[in-house]
Amino acid sequence: MTQPSTLTPAQLAAFERDGFLALETLVPPEDLVPIEEEYEQLIDRLAKELFHKGKISQTYADLAFGARYGAMIAEYPDLANFVNISLPLLNEGIDPDTFQMHAGAAVFNLMRHPKVLDVVQDLVGPEIYCSPVQQMRMKPPANTLHSAVAGHSNVGATTWHQDIVALFDEADDTHQITVWLAITDATIENGCLTSVPASHREGPKVHCSNLAIAREPQVPDSVMDGREGTPLPVQKGGAVLFHKMNVHRALPNLSDGLRWSMDLRYHPTGQASGRPAFPGFVARSKSNPASEQRDSAAWAATWEAARQKILSGQHKGRLFEDTRWNDAAVC
Repeated sequence: MTQPSTLTPAQLAAFERDGFLALETLVPPEDLVPIEEEYEQLIDRLAKELFHKGKISQTYADLAFGARYGAMIAEYPDLANFVNISLPLLNEGIDPDTFQMHAGAAVFNLMRHPKVLDVVQDLVGPEIYCSPVQQMRMKPPANTLHSAVAGHSNVGATTWHQDIVALFDEADDTHQITVWLAITDATIENGCLTSVPASHREGPKVHCSNLAIAREPQVPDSVMDGREGTPLPVQKGGAVLFHKMNVHRALPNLSDGLRWSMDLRYHPTGQASGRPAFPGFVARSKSNPASEQRDSAAWAATWEAARQKILSGQHKGRLFEDTRWNDAAVC
């Protein structure tokens, strides 16, 4: 571990002890304005396109952003793919029309935000790789969700899991850190994270198939044995850092507004991401600054190239792991 530049010794010790650390504030709220504006434009464009294609009954132009997104996804559940920051995790049944993602400049800039990279550097060192294992989680009120997305962790419920579950074994020794960044306030009412202290020291858990969505295996209740996590509310611009072996979930959004967050993941450059079909990039390098990716358009192009390789069949093999930690005797 490098000498800390941002996290205090007490915070570093808490992360080592618990496997997570909540930071009430990290990114200044004013630095989130570009992503709010980018997504307002994205939703407006998608509303017009989907209405023109007959996928939604109206553009909902009179609604505020959160309500508009909620109304649109209630009619068209596949909207979740178009606003996510990673391609859909599908090992089969890929539909080119919905095998989509968003790779905007504001997303890229948040991934490289100096305050985010500073805390990551405290945990993994100065050679930082931005993993492609990333998600945009935009969660409307639970009581408005279409049944098709109610179990999708980017939109509805997030069940107990460890992040290692979806990675190939190439990443078993990768020192992956998650930065769960709040774009809106994350409260107990609207579905903040909750995490089991010290669970990262217990090794991989059995993960069973999720009946709501096959690509999201979950730690079953029998394994949790009644254990409850620690709720981790943070303000807009705050973050939760956690270890890839930490057991966590998100509470349901019982509020009347949108709960919005990003999962950003990092590890030391040179280590495997565990998702080789998807592209990452060097976010910071003390030894070789010229290796850093600073061009958002070039980053977006790597994702489009990956998408085309998968759709064309040039990529051989599965996109993600979903059965490795299954145990038939438990599940």
